[in-house]
Amino acid sequence: MPVCPNNIPTILIVDDEPFNLEFLELILKQQGYNIITAASGRQARELAEEVQPDLILLDIMMPDESGFECAAVLRLSPETCEIPIVFLSALDDDENTGRGFDAGAVDFIAKPFAYKDVIQRIRMHLKLTNCDRHVRRRIALSPSNATVEVDFPNHGTRVVFPRETAAPGLSIHESALLGDKSESHLLLNFSHPCAESMPVTIKELLAANCGPLFSASETMRNIGIALNYLDSGNEISAIYARLDRDNEVLTVVNAGTLPAILLRRAKSPQLIERQSGNLGSLGMGLPPCSSYKISKGDRIYMFSREMVLAYEWEGEAINDLLEACHLSSGIDLETACFAAVELLQNNGEQPGGILVGIEG
Repeated sequence: MPVCPNNIPTILIVDDEPFNLEFLELILKQQGYNIITAASGRQARELAEEVQPDLILLDIMMPDESGFECAAVLRLSPETCEIPIVFLSALDDDENTGRGFDAGAVDFIAKPFAYKDVIQRIRMHLKLTNCDRHVRRRIALSPSNATVEVDFPNHGTRVVFPRETAAPGLSIHESALLGDKSESHLLLNFSHPCAESMPVTIKELLAANCGPLFSASETMRNIGIALNYLDSGNEISAIYARLDRDNEVLTVVNAGTLPAILLRRAKSPQLIERQSGNLGSLGMGLPPCSSYKISKGDRIYMFSREMVLAYEWEGEAINDLLEACHLSSGIDLETACFAAVELLQNNGEQPGGILVGIEG
């Protein structure tokens, strides 16, 4: 007597063109998959939340709600944030693929497509997702004890205030060197003081979860999983910035903390607002991120909540910082950061917390 497979994945296909829906449904059902279809982004989100498919094939060019918009909402929902999304689109240029990956896509399949290519790509991503579910917690919760510390080249391109490492409190900063011209910075805020051993733990977690194998969103997700397990009673927000100077790309993941300030030459300062709830609020899902073109001399500033305690209203502090950073764009980064700290003083006392300035 024959047996049935233990695992028959369900795939949600989203496309406003009936022919595309029928064609993909036919070839994937022939492969043995369970198929559900949607003709709009809203219908897709409702089905994804209800059915919990194993993978979503999502068209980009749709009326009312584009695939980019649909994917971004799916990534923000705890019920759907873990479902892998593969975009189907004729928009395969660098700008649109970058937008798609920032929105949470794991791959692009360009139209017109060969059905054998679709089948192989789907199979690959379903296998990867299945493996990821088994190993991601182990990766996040088992940081390496062999953390290697190195020095940054070009010391004038980043400044952290205070210079001296403070005792662990409500904020922690850690950084990683990702290549000769690439680096990342993680700034965490805690609702109450963390354990004395937490800075070492953060260093180990970042070392274990950054590098070429991890996107910025994956780094933040894995660290969030670990911290919610290790310190579940603490509410933690965080911002993670990864700067690739070779390709002139800045990627930011802001999980529930204050906005970062992006200052580009000849342009007005820009706020990078929070893109999701607190760290770990999406469970095992990937938090959203944003990518920006960044050139030599452009700057990003990140600051912890303790930096703005002298103000009754956080928005006023942020507006003052925006103006201060803009006015100091023509001076060196260290002096600019010092001027920002001076601005935030309370009755002549230096503010607590951490300010990080990074230059492209």
